[in-house]
Amino acid sequence: MFDLLGSGLLSIFAFVAVISFVVVIHELGHYWAGRLFGVHAEAFSIGMGPGLFGWTDKLGTRWRVASLPLGGYVRFRGDENAASAPDRGELERLRREHDTPDTVFHFKPLWQRAIIIAAGPMANFALAIVLFAALGLAVGRAGEAPEPVLSAVVEGGPGERAGFEIGDRLLTLDGQAIESFAMVRQYVATRAGTNMRFELERQGEPMTIEVTAERTMRPDGLGGERAFGFLGIGVSQDAIAANEPVSLLEAPIYGVTQTAAIVTMTGDYLFRLVTGRASTELINGPLGIATTAGQMANASLANPAATQDEANARSPAVRLAALAVSLLSLSALLSVALGLMNLLPIPVLDGGHLVYYAYEAVAGRPPSPAIQDAGFRVGLGLILCMLVVATWNDLSYLRGLFS
Repeated sequence: MFDLLGSGLLSIFAFVAVISFVVVIHELGHYWAGRLFGVHAEAFSIGMGPGLFGWTDKLGTRWRVASLPLGGYVRFRGDENAASAPDRGELERLRREHDTPDTVFHFKPLWQRAIIIAAGPMANFALAIVLFAALGLAVGRAGEAPEPVLSAVVEGGPGERAGFEIGDRLLTLDGQAIESFAMVRQYVATRAGTNMRFELERQGEPMTIEVTAERTMRPDGLGGERAFGFLGIGVSQDAIAANEPVSLLEAPIYGVTQTAAIVTMTGDYLFRLVTGRASTELINGPLGIATTAGQMANASLANPAATQDEANARSPAVRLAALAVSLLSLSALLSVALGLMNLLPIPVLDGGHLVYYAYEAVAGRPPSPAIQDAGFRVGLGLILCMLVVATWNDLSYLRGLFS
């Protein structure tokens, strides 16, 4: 019972720490960009819902910590709510009374408003770069991946039925050059039911094979199972080299390349999701994030990285270091996801505001209040629908985890 209680408390701590960290950095991006252009921030909230405690700084900003660690916001002067919808009554009063208009977000030039809005997602990408760079220094980068020469073909699997054989050298996948089999694994995982075209070499002869990935439930490495695309082809894991050290000079470049890779992979999935070519099964909500954070935290403490000295591997310092690495890794991934999610062109998200600003730049005036209000309502509906889908996925995962 105590083990279960401790595991649950660690899961809660991990979730609150990771989600709060990533969201606060996002909102600080908005806040500091606003400060740069002289916009007054009336409130900065860490979390949502009723406030637990807070304080007011010398600039008049109310800093508060709320009871629900599921987000946060910065509310600038002239905002009606946390989504930065304009408070038209207040803006009209400020305009009429000429009450310090230079401090009002909605009175700022278009380019300044766009920078303030874009600063949130950009802060998330910058955070991911810093975290990946730190992880590179701490644990190194993955060693050289095995060459994409097949050493395993599952009998009866889609790969075998399509004609793959052991010894085939994979050259391209849907036109993209294959440098390692890890690229193939990542590409296939999110494309269940999708037809793919491989260019390969067999005994010196070029060949083309088309195959459709099957949807299968497979271990996710955290104790549960998720639906992934599956071909049934692979390479020997024995060829995977140990992690390689990353120098201080290489760390920033490593952070940028890792962030760019996650942005590309996540952005590709979101694009295919919006265009109806990807399943919603991989969408997770707060419950799924909390579950993953807890799984990673508990796994890192229970099984820290192997060392030559087993006693040292069990020491509190090593376990805490493993926990820190796990939480930083998850924070980097979530930071990229939050940045990209907020850039979606959905009103109430940062991307929706940027769409309105693009219209204003072309038309010379902002969309009408009626259009903006309707957009915010539609955007809120879309977000709620996504939350319902994500929660269903989270519950389905938990049902499989505990069954």
